[in-house]
Amino acid sequence: MDELDKTLRSIFAEENKIPEQFTRTIQKTMKNEKKQINNIKHLKWINVVAILLIVVLMGVMTPNIYAQIKWNIEYKEFENRPIEYGMASIKQAMEEGYEENIDMEYVYHANIGVRLESLMITDEFFSMNVDFVFPKETPIHTESFSYDYAVYDEDKNVYGIFEGGLADRKDRMKPQYWKKLYQEENIAYAKKDIFPSQIADSVVGAKVITSKEGNIIAQASMTTPIAFPKSKKLYIRIFNIGYTMFEYNEENPHMSLSEQFKLTEGEWKLEIEVPESFYQRESISLKLKEQVEGFELKNLRVTETGTNIIFKLNGFLDLVMAGRDMDSEEFKQKMDEAIYITDERGKRYSYLNHENGTYKDGTYQAKFDINKKDLDKKFYIHFTINNVKHKVELID
Repeated sequence: MDELDKTLRSIFAEENKIPEQFTRTIQKTMKNEKKQINNIKHLKWINVVAILLIVVLMGVMTPNIYAQIKWNIEYKEFENRPIEYGMASIKQAMEEGYEENIDMEYVYHANIGVRLESLMITDEFFSMNVDFVFPKETPIHTESFSYDYAVYDEDKNVYGIFEGGLADRKDRMKPQYWKKLYQEENIAYAKKDIFPSQIADSVVGAKVITSKEGNIIAQASMTTPIAFPKSKKLYIRIFNIGYTMFEYNEENPHMSLSEQFKLTEGEWKLEIEVPESFYQRESISLKLKEQVEGFELKNLRVTETGTNIIFKLNGFLDLVMAGRDMDSEEFKQKMDEAIYITDERGKRYSYLNHENGTYKDGTYQAKFDINKKDLDKKFYIHFTINNVKHKVELID
């Protein structure tokens, strides 16, 4: 039995019930046909009915069959893609900050070398620097470079997937890589969803930080309001390495053209032993010294790289909605006035992620540039309710 036979059998096996309307159609057709073919032998009559049944069912099921056959073919092609494997360990901690340097050699495919240069993981932030080397003749530049990636751990927790750096708008709306990857790794997902189930709420693609001839180091990052797991092993997939050529139309910018190119169909799978400092990390929670009606601090977590808060604030939704009619600077100013933090020395820390909307159940999230090293000072959170300003100390 070939692959097509197996596929068709499995598809028909799933169709264990014929819809009633089609059953009625078949019965009616059989009754009409029987009057006209009384002279047909019994065996031939059975063949006619069988053919009729197949034609009717195929008419009903063809879109479903086609979709599944197409998916199986695409998945077979996906399984056969070239994958290069690499392993990395920690070389040394950087003198300043929390980021860790990675000790690994370049892994090559199609004369392109890839390695992980550095890594950072906190409860609310993930960042990695990926180092690429290319043959000298490769037509790639800092401003046009792009790649896609996926990160998950030994327990199949998916940190995040960035897919679409090389896709057109239609493909970005219905990405396919992540579904195939989830199937390959046996990770549960909703088959009808067009977005991956992942921990990150914000996933940022390649941001070039250094470049020279034949070499680019690009950063990728993710954030989450719910905390990344304390993983001991990570798997990082790098794929769709390429670049975008852009032709700007000065007379009509909306008609500007761009074309994307993949340098290779290959993929890199890097296995990373996570340093102990990452998976034994502990964030610090703060709370309000006193409660104020109309404001609820659901969570405030200080990590090595920043402070995330989840809160409810009366009137905040109105401000967010009003932002649609403001320019970006006016909206930023309004948000800064609505909620911010100061320390005992009077330094002000503004709301960093002004683009964020409702997080869940009417709550909002905000990030501030305060990390664990800053907690030798007192901090105060400021917010406004019905034009009344409040200042409340944050305590542990």
